[in-house]
Order: sequence, then structure tokens, then C-alpha cells
Amino acid sequence: MLHVLGGGSLGLLWAARLTEAGADVRLILRDAQALRAWEAAGSSILFEQAGKRRRIALPAQLADDPTEPIDILILATKAYSAQSALQSVAPRLHQNASILLLQNGMGSQQAASRALAQQQVLYASVTDGAWMPAPQHVIWAGLGQTQIGDPRGADCPQWLAHIDQQNINWQWQTDILAVLWQKLAVNCAINPYTALYDCDNGQVPTRAGAQFPRLIDELHSLLERQGAGGTRADLGKYIDQVITRTAANSSSMRQDIHARRRTEISYITGYACEVARQAGLVTPVLDQLHGALKTHLATLGLPPD
Repeated sequence: MLHVLGGGSLGLLWAARLTEAGADVRLILRDAQALRAWEAAGSSILFEQAGKRRRIALPAQLADDPTEPIDILILATKAYSAQSALQSVAPRLHQNASILLLQNGMGSQQAASRALAQQQVLYASVTDGAWMPAPQHVIWAGLGQTQIGDPRGADCPQWLAHIDQQNINWQWQTDILAVLWQKLAVNCAINPYTALYDCDNGQVPTRAGAQFPRLIDELHSLLERQGAGGTRADLGKYIDQVITRTAANSSSMRQDIHARRRTEISYITGYACEVARQAGLVTPVLDQLHGALKTHLATLGLPPD
């Protein structure tokens, strides 16, 4: 049995696809009110892909459900909720449990590894597009790639064979931290500008202007220091490719602002600035960008962290 903790678009996307692959899945919801609403709506998901809809049964439970231990957990919460979410199910986690983290940014994963020293904690980089037009209705908007790895160097667990069966494009990565650092660099280069200028991804280079190549210089220095290497030209090309491929998209940070939700700034630019400081790197553009973003969020009445 697999448990998915997190009832947002990503959690429901994974729960739906794993259920269709034949896995026995349970969704863990945050409180009794959410569980009652879920059950009142039929304990199911309306799953939409390429204009086709189908309903998928998905039983749900609370974090403190005493009926079964958790052997496999997929954590699909926001990064800032990851620690409290894990604490809520900690008494149920089997000592040999496998936990897959789907969080954006960096920082929450390392905290989870420290808290769960006995269990296998897997990190993932996910690029699928999914959104929810209504509760219990998830639209799979774009097939992406999922890269999974164990930062402690353990082998790929057998249960991941389930996701081969349901159109989940994934790869096992022996250096998952390098993958996450590269994704963090992309997020640092795109998300802040989309938030500050309320623009789609494709407008970022124009909005950022002369500051943009200097930011990429700083991000490359940071990645190089973390052993996530490649050349400066490679990183610039990769960021350009992502911007071109997602030109009409609205970043997750911009979507959070539009929905007046807390952003994941602390796990994107905040984390990058902190690690750069600890490494003794001078990153004036990144620091200025992070500060401007915090001020912008505060002006909007949103948490600046």
C-alpha cells in the first residue's frame, strides 16, 4: 500500500496515476473537515487529460489513522509544510519505510533526511504540469519528467516499478542533488521576475534586462561550488531552453501570488542566498533580487518568507 500526503494538484496527480497503475493508494488529508468534504464528494478524483475525463476512486484518511502503518509515503505538500506534515505521520512510519519527497526548491528535503535517519528518504525533481480547477478535479496539463534518487547513495527501491506502468516518465539519478541544484538555478532565474513583473516565463529575459546574465553568472558559481558543475554556457543554454519551452506558462510563484497563497521563496532564492553566504560567495544580484521579492510580497500583504 502507498500513502500520498498532500491533496493539492501534484498529490492528486500522483495518486491518480498510481491507482490506475494498479497500486493500492490512500490519500492522507490534513483534518477531519477536509476528510468529510472528500467523502461527501464520493471519495474520488475527476482526472482530466487531453480533454478526456474519468473518475478514479481514491480512499482518504487522516494522518493519525490508527488502522495501518505506513511503508511507502509520497509527500506532495508545499515545501514550507513538509516538516509539520512528516511530524503528523511520524508515529505511523515503519522503521524501514520509503519516503519520496516531491517538494519544490531545496532545504525541506535536507530537513526531512535529518528527521528520518532510519528510513530511506528519496528526493525527486518533477516537471509535470497539473492544476485544479475545483476540489477533487485535477487536470494533467503537461507530461514532464520525474528524476528520483537517494542522496545517501542507496539503490532504487522495488516499489518504484509501479510507476513504470502508468505513463510516468521517470529516471533514477545517482546524483539527485546535482539535478535539484540545476532545477533550483532555473527557478531562481525565472520565478522572481515573473512575480515582480507579473509576467509569463517567456518575458523574463526582457524584464530582467542586463541583470539577467549577471544573475546566471552568480548561479553558476554557486552550482560549481556545490559540485553540480557544468559550464556557464551550459547553464545559460539550459535556462534559455526552459524559458522557451514554457514561454506561455505562469510560474508557481506567480500563481501563488495570484491566489494570495504563501510562496516558497525561502526554499528558492532564500535557500540559494543562504548557501552562497555560507560558502563565502559574493552574489549581489541574487541578494538584491531576493530582497526585492520579499519587499514585494510584504507590500501585497503576503508572508515574505
